Amino acid sequence: MIIIKCTWIKNNRLCRLFILFSFILFTLPGFGQKNTCHLQGTVQDKESKEVLEFTTVSLKNDTIQLNTVSDKNGRFSFRNIKPGTYTLSLSFIGYLPLHRTISIHRDTTLSFHMQIDTITLQDIIVTASESRGLTSSSKINREAMNLLQPSSFTDILSLLPGGMTKDPSLGSVNKIRLREVGVSSSDYDVTSLGVSFLIDGIPLSTDANMQQIPGSYQGEYDYNRNSIGKGVDTRTLSTDFIQSVEVIRGIPSVEYGELTSGLVKITRKAGVHPWEIRLKADAGSKLVYAGKGLATRNGWTINFGIDYMDSKIDPRNNLETFKRLTGSVRIGRTWNILTWNLNADYGSSFDNAKNDPELSYKKIDKYKSTYNRVALANSLYWNFTNNRLLKSLSLSAAIDYSKDQIKRTKYISLDKDTPIPDNTEEGEHDGIFLPYRYTAHLKVDGQPLNAYSKAMGELGFNISGVENAMKIGAEWRMNKNLGKGQVYDLTRPLYPSMKARPRPYDDIPAEHTLAFFIEDRITVPVGTHNFQAAGGVRTLTPLNIDKEYKINGKTYFDPRVNLLWKFPTTYLFNRILNIQLAGGIGWNTKMPVMTQLYPDTRYVDLTQLNYYHTNEEYRRLNMMTYKVDITNFKLEPARNRKWEVRFDFDYSQNNFSMTYFREKMTSGFRTSSFWRTFDYKKYDASALDPGSIQTPPDINTLPYSTDTVIYTFGQTTNGSMIIKEGIEYHYTSKRIESIRTKITINGAWFKSTYHNSHPVYRNESTLINGAQIKYVALYPDDDGYIKQQFNTNFAFDTYIRPLGLSFATFVQCLWISSQQSKWKSGTPLKYVSIDGIEHDFTADNLSDPVLQYLVKQYNKELFIKRTDPISISVHFKATKKFMRDKINLSLFVNNILDYNPDYKENNLSVRHYVTPYFGMELNLNL
Repeated sequence: MIIIKCTWIKNNRLCRLFILFSFILFTLPGFGQKNTCHLQGTVQDKESKEVLEFTTVSLKNDTIQLNTVSDKNGRFSFRNIKPGTYTLSLSFIGYLPLHRTISIHRDTTLSFHMQIDTITLQDIIVTASESRGLTSSSKINREAMNLLQPSSFTDILSLLPGGMTKDPSLGSVNKIRLREVGVSSSDYDVTSLGVSFLIDGIPLSTDANMQQIPGSYQGEYDYNRNSIGKGVDTRTLSTDFIQSVEVIRGIPSVEYGELTSGLVKITRKAGVHPWEIRLKADAGSKLVYAGKGLATRNGWTINFGIDYMDSKIDPRNNLETFKRLTGSVRIGRTWNILTWNLNADYGSSFDNAKNDPELSYKKIDKYKSTYNRVALANSLYWNFTNNRLLKSLSLSAAIDYSKDQIKRTKYISLDKDTPIPDNTEEGEHDGIFLPYRYTAHLKVDGQPLNAYSKAMGELGFNISGVENAMKIGAEWRMNKNLGKGQVYDLTRPLYPSMKARPRPYDDIPAEHTLAFFIEDRITVPVGTHNFQAAGGVRTLTPLNIDKEYKINGKTYFDPRVNLLWKFPTTYLFNRILNIQLAGGIGWNTKMPVMTQLYPDTRYVDLTQLNYYHTNEEYRRLNMMTYKVDITNFKLEPARNRKWEVRFDFDYSQNNFSMTYFREKMTSGFRTSSFWRTFDYKKYDASALDPGSIQTPPDINTLPYSTDTVIYTFGQTTNGSMIIKEGIEYHYTSKRIESIRTKITINGAWFKSTYHNSHPVYRNESTLINGAQIKYVALYPDDDGYIKQQFNTNFAFDTYIRPLGLSFATFVQCLWISSQQSKWKSGTPLKYVSIDGIEHDFTADNLSDPVLQYLVKQYNKELFIKRTDPISISVHFKATKKFMRDKINLSLFVNNILDYNPDYKENNLSVRHYVTPYFGMELNLNL
């Protein structure tokens, strides 16, 4: 139902015309001749029973020809057909064409099963193909992955518009970013966190991941391996179990939630297939995989496999490695209308690093991170083909448990007396002095537990000639960490300046969310045109949240709409031409992860007395400890609004798509600062005679003065703003038979803007008369960036069947790569004095002898736009088949040729060095 409210209808002719047009659009199809029929049907793969979306279906006789394509459920429909005899033809890339002569005298429903064309199977596009559906997405099939020869899921992303081939980088977290240039700052990690992964319909959650070493800094082992709040580490995903991948970059269905940037749908291998054995080696890693699919006599299908990878971060260094082991068993069966699937999975990774004992001073510096995950997923699907209203019902449930550990050993060498606290309570207490040499040990024990369930029904009905396909469902998620957290000796800390204390993770409450969604997808024939629209809304309600949190009791709504107008199929020079326009707008929501909702307490330890005596028994260290709760009770989910328009045309098996998009998020997660003042005592022990005292000083007899300090602390807020804008394009040619080559051209122009959406507090470090000034200032600007990238990828893939040889050459051109820091004024909005009072910063403060130092002066050179020159690289991949395709030998070479000219920046010469990266693999099908 559409409700239009026009309070100005009497005075506005445009509104009246709009209502009239809407009435005609949605009611005209219902006024047809009564002596017509309705033909509908479904298309599936004959072996796997997988529905075939975008199958071209034509219906013709001597007087008319009608054309359509199947939807995502494999369904197609022709309305208002006159009774008679017709030829029905179905075609789909990689399948044998299917032709049937049918007689239609009443409403008819048919089902078709298409057979894979073993002769042309290898002609399937070996790069990502663009969807022709309601929203923008890329589909990557098994053949494309085989030619790509990936080591992890990260390698697949190079096939997306705007993607670039990169050498494997397995020594740090591999994040996925969609439709953006990217920036290294962790304040914008919400873009990768906001990419949702579905594996056989089950989401992969990382929200309960809390594995980090407190106090680690850039250059430390843990810094680049910390994946908290960054989403899925794609290093952990093996590609060998995957049959196909769909990456939805546009506006997804409301069926999918807990995302902001996009959706990755992974479908794993199912059905019968021979033993598959894969052996791969490249400059940095070795990989082995074995898997098989079989069927029993009573209809059960069983698929299983195991994958192992051993990677050295630097081939010259045997002390820093990353290893991955994954295994999967998938069982399924279909009884009439019911299909049941059960999946059991195991995944583990081992991230090790240590120093060479011959180079390290006395002790070995070690880092070891292990990840072990077991998962069980169960799904039931009822297909009610003949039901007039209820078409299908699906139920899914899954649970996964991980045992994650970080073990860190570090040899500490100090050059001065270093006082530290040794308690966890707030108040005055005595501390201790660290020894000059010691070995620190730390263990981080995390045990994430995630549960998921979903119920969804699909309805189908017709109202006045308008086909309706409706989804209604509910989804529940739970995230909990059962680990013991950070375990270490307070008296031997990993970092002497640590501001945290050990905390067990199992004390943190579980995170629950409940979502409901409803969506209607309509198909309306408008003459010979076809109009499709999908609109719906998804709700998200956080549960089990304390009343102090702003999100307690709130429900967030995500409306989404996609539209598609398909022009009638025409013939140009006796060749088929299809044109369509699509567009959409939608809102997406992502909840904060557990470490953002429940951060560690920070400790402030202020030294009140530091009396050092040559005799250890007479030393005394007195400290005042404050506990600071950095929880942000006002924290809300990150929300992103995106819209896009797309133009597609297909002509004689040449396909072209172009999409313009724009996304805006003003509530991304980042670490912002808040301030707090602290009072403490300064004891004066100068009057004590070191030679006469017999006991440590008694603070009750010492004179003292009071002092106040003001500090800032990091806190997760909704203070990041990210704006994405760009144009994506994709072209695939028909295979040129004379040279047996298909040409694919894709690329994108991306403009990504990163900035803060809230003002930021900063401490002032200026010293006056040897003392730091005690002010905190509030500034309007933080570090911000504007980045642009424009690239084109040319792929030439050739298949010579008589020789069993396929090879592809990829030419990547980076035409534009620029970055610019956003301007910062440097003048505070407010300042906080030591008494804890916040003041407006005025023009008079510019001449104040102290407050004038709060104004920051920036060199204009910092904000000049910098553009790198054009960069071109050539990559080569080839596969040779032997013994009737049972043995495949493949090789790849990245950067076999490159063009990277030198250029000047800040009067300095910049030169990019590119080294070829190569590898080989052997595939056996037994």
